[in-house]
Amino acid sequence: MLQEEMVQVLEGQGRNSLQVWEVLNFILGLSGQLPMGDKVSSINIRDNILKATTHDSRLGRFEFNKLIIFDDQGVFGLPLIRKQQIGKSRVLDWFDVRSGMEHDHDCFQTEDHFVEKVIFYPSDRFGNQTSGRTRKDLVAISHLDENQINNFDYSSTMARFKILQLMKDAGIKGARNGRDTYNPEIYRYYSPKIEASQREIIPDVTNYYEEDPRFEFRYDTADELIKQFSEEPDSYASKLLNLLTKTN
Repeated sequence: MLQEEMVQVLEGQGRNSLQVWEVLNFILGLSGQLPMGDKVSSINIRDNILKATTHDSRLGRFEFNKLIIFDDQGVFGLPLIRKQQIGKSRVLDWFDVRSGMEHDHDCFQTEDHFVEKVIFYPSDRFGNQTSGRTRKDLVAISHLDENQINNFDYSSTMARFKILQLMKDAGIKGARNGRDTYNPEIYRYYSPKIEASQREIIPDVTNYYEEDPRFEFRYDTADELIKQFSEEPDSYASKLLNLLTKTN
């Protein structure tokens, strides 16, 4: 069944969520259900008219009876907020690895919310790495509240120290530093070196709005929405997706 395959994808048994979005975006485009593609930067609502503005200042105007909203970011003209739920922000600390790029590790997992996970990925600073060498940069994932984000103890500088210790504990070494004085057959190595390049803070804010017959707000995750399907929708998009799934 279509929904079962999608759940497997979202649970990591198939493609990742970005690939799921790319496939669905492609299918909706073929079905004529993406009139403005992925170019919309903001949406403004007045009465039953939706105006969508693109990144290059083009405008689309749509009339609707009922609007189903899954994400209110960048949407203006919604009812008053009656309740706001604020969770811990997802913080991504991106680092360029200057020494210690080549190793077999893909991920570190810790028990702490600060530097909860470290993911190593092929660096894009060296173009297409086809020489048999895979040089890796890294990103650290944390979940922090507002006070922690503004506290130096949870800064990218402190994240750097924690990551370096994790790398050393895992046996990751930096560049060679000559041979051992007492045993020339053994090489000596510098410690790994990493350099912070960017910090991204992704707030976890859920807005609950006053009742308005024009809107239906959905707070389900993608997994929950797909699991709620009792049967596959008999639509052109669904048929295309089924065909694509069977072809692959």
